[in-house]
Amino acid sequence: MAARLPKLEIVLVGHAQAVPIGTPPRDVDDDQRPLTEKGLRDADELALELDPYHFNVVYSSPYPRSMQTVGPTAARRSLEVQPLDDLRERRLTTKSSDDWADLLARAWADPDFAAPNAETGRAAQLRGLRALDLLRARHAFGGRLLVGSHGNLISLILQSLEPAVDHAFHVAMPNPAIFHLEHDGIGWRVMGGHGFAAIEQGE
Repeated sequence: MAARLPKLEIVLVGHAQAVPIGTPPRDVDDDQRPLTEKGLRDADELALELDPYHFNVVYSSPYPRSMQTVGPTAARRSLEVQPLDDLRERRLTTKSSDDWADLLARAWADPDFAAPNAETGRAAQLRGLRALDLLRARHAFGGRLLVGSHGNLISLILQSLEPAVDHAFHVAMPNPAIFHLEHDGIGWRVMGGHGFAAIEQGE
């Protein structure tokens, strides 16, 4: 019988507050949006909150708002933030839209729905799980990783492990948000994080 892989823990962080799409003076597009001043302060506070944790490696979506969120935590440990493209946000639409909230609700109701040239929820979810499995393969000897990503993708990853995660869970997610995942050598499970007490109680 093959030996079980050692436990791997992931502290999964949804980014802090980012500037809105199209913010002047250079009309920042979604991929390049940085954190607001409040977001930068919250990233520093997050680093203090995570001080008790030892991290072997820090990974992040390549988008600036995610890199900036986990950057202070990495810096306090003299670790470099390693970008991982599959941690990028799910592309809900390719252009600014006044009906963005309606698109989001429809996307949660139908995992195979996508606006033109955008990504379905199912495809994004599989991409997120592929990123987790890549990290499991890279860190076969276990440990604890800090991983920065985005609310929509994180919610889809969590839904694959906890089916009670839904549209309401996603829109209620704070910025930043923290979730604790664990791979026990057999599979991934959610150990805790924002909103999970309510889910466990069936609320």
